[in-house]
Amino acid sequence: MLHAVILAGGSGTRLWPESRQSKAKQFLTIESDQTMLESTVARLKSIVPIDQIWILTTESMSRQIEKVVPTIPSEHILKEPVPRNTAPCIGLAASRIYNEFPDSIMTILPSDHIIRNENSFCQTLQFAAELVNENPERLITLGVKPTFPSTSYGYIEQNNPINSNITKKWESLTTAYAVNRFHEKPPLNKAVEFVQSGRFAWNAGIFVWKSKTIVNLIEKYEPEIGKILNQISNNFGSKDEKKIIDELFPQCKNISIDYAVLERADSIIMLESTFDWDDVGTWRTLDRLYADKRDSQNNLVLSTKVLAIDSTGCIVRADNPDHLFALLGINDVIIIQSNNATLIAKKENEESVRKIIDELKNRNWTEFL
Repeated sequence: MLHAVILAGGSGTRLWPESRQSKAKQFLTIESDQTMLESTVARLKSIVPIDQIWILTTESMSRQIEKVVPTIPSEHILKEPVPRNTAPCIGLAASRIYNEFPDSIMTILPSDHIIRNENSFCQTLQFAAELVNENPERLITLGVKPTFPSTSYGYIEQNNPINSNITKKWESLTTAYAVNRFHEKPPLNKAVEFVQSGRFAWNAGIFVWKSKTIVNLIEKYEPEIGKILNQISNNFGSKDEKKIIDELFPQCKNISIDYAVLERADSIIMLESTFDWDDVGTWRTLDRLYADKRDSQNNLVLSTKVLAIDSTGCIVRADNPDHLFALLGINDVIIIQSNNATLIAKKENEESVRKIIDELKNRNWTEFL
């Protein structure tokens, strides 16, 4: 009874100008002709039936999602009336699934990740589900072995390996560890320390647990959220369901599932992932995804034409394959051209793209948002 809940409500502001209010990050095509949301649904098909896939999103994005993944039942597209971070929205999905499928196990996963070696990914989810079946109180999180000291990801500090009948069954795939604690995005010196220690993994934001267990833990650690979700749950299937959600959900505290539950709960297990993973957080992600496509000057050119003279380490991506970019004497610059806006930024400033969004809002230049 594995159900998958795909989180598809974010905007991805650091991927401006391609990511917009009308076309959020999960609707971009990064590695294939499919959107990242379509790829997320497709990689689940071997272990989760299509009628057990749910998508959490906003009211404004729901119609676009129905068009992009029409195979998902419309009643499985759950809409947040307002953003309230991951604890309330995951609680809403868990309550809904538990209401219909009391013995269900659910996996939570973002809609905007790039994952290679999908067979290993699906096997890891199966391993996690069997660990939960073995002990329904367990909360499973997937960790990714760091390849560099990232300051953009949270970290999971692992403890001793877990030994059980299920871990022995899957020992050729990967190792299960007890979790010591979660760490928020660290400064560079701390990230270097984490990576060098060998005891830390990136937090991929992918979880597996019993729907009943996470509902109970939200009620335990965030009783006000739990009370609201319980009121909503009592109205599932009624004619007033949407009205109740629209009225009560905005009253939920804005808090992540990490802060609300994972940093407080016991019985948390991390599976070290053996598949390639990237969350496509910024445009520099393209350097990692397409490392083999850089030219002799270490420039990465995607979907366009570039003439580079005395220019190195640049990323150029455009929606017009016939547009020529002539680079002269520039290094380590990101150039992203969309239909009505172009981003030109130093790679070192990639985390500050949000400032552009803020300034566009200040100037009321809504046509570029």
